[in-house]
Amino acid sequence: MRVKFWGVRGSIPTPGRLTEKYGGNTACVEIREKKNRVILDGGTGIRELGLTLVKEMPSETALLFSHTHWDHIQGLPFFQPFFTKGCTFRVFAPSILKTRVEAILTQQMEQNVFPVPFAALSSKILFESLPEEGLQYGDLHISFFELNHPGKAFGYRISNGEETVVYATDNEIHRAKHKKAFKRTIKAVRGADFFIADAQYSSEEYLRNRVGWGHSTYEEAMAAAREAGVKKLALFHHDPMSDDITLGKRERSLRKKYRDISLFFARDGMAVDVASH
Repeated sequence: MRVKFWGVRGSIPTPGRLTEKYGGNTACVEIREKKNRVILDGGTGIRELGLTLVKEMPSETALLFSHTHWDHIQGLPFFQPFFTKGCTFRVFAPSILKTRVEAILTQQMEQNVFPVPFAALSSKILFESLPEEGLQYGDLHISFFELNHPGKAFGYRISNGEETVVYATDNEIHRAKHKKAFKRTIKAVRGADFFIADAQYSSEEYLRNRVGWGHSTYEEAMAAAREAGVKKLALFHHDPMSDDITLGKRERSLRKKYRDISLFFARDGMAVDVASH
């Protein structure tokens, strides 16, 4: 499997010279396995992804959303393949999230806030429930698990039978403050080859005034990855207040401290082959 990061920022886009290295687009990740494509979240990063996909149209693509907060859906009205006739998008979501996803995606393109209504899109967009036991999408098996985030969010485990990627953004885990969420995440991530984990804050920032905001620290993400036996860890959903200098210092410090695991801070445009360790 090949994973590409199109948007790695949390909360709000942060364009500008201070975020050129790690990127300022909000959450969007693409996974490819042979002819199968899965897109995780539709933050502003999905706009640029769409510009590359139109060259391969028409096609079918699976879309998964962790939840419907703005930074995870705000790029969709500018996703060019949605406007391309002949394309099919299968939007899979846990039953409890499916109705909300369909309603919110439609509402954010109402004419009071956007000039083109959702109903005018040329592509075929299907909203489907993701069964509790997961489903087979081509060569990929997709399952979900609950995250700890205000309003409810979900993570996804995606496997081709040989390699497994887990996507768990917007997930507040803490060994002391959120023990159940921490254990639930470890269970879902156990044995994964590649873990894309929410890690928005340092421990100091988190404990100072961000408890309950729905996001994790670098240290807690690292602890979960180690306990779950993860081979490769991407720290994701960077704080909009953290510029390239800050993130660079933290990445170097963590890589020096945790030498027993392959870790990095995700960047816009970065592509990773899961099989290469």
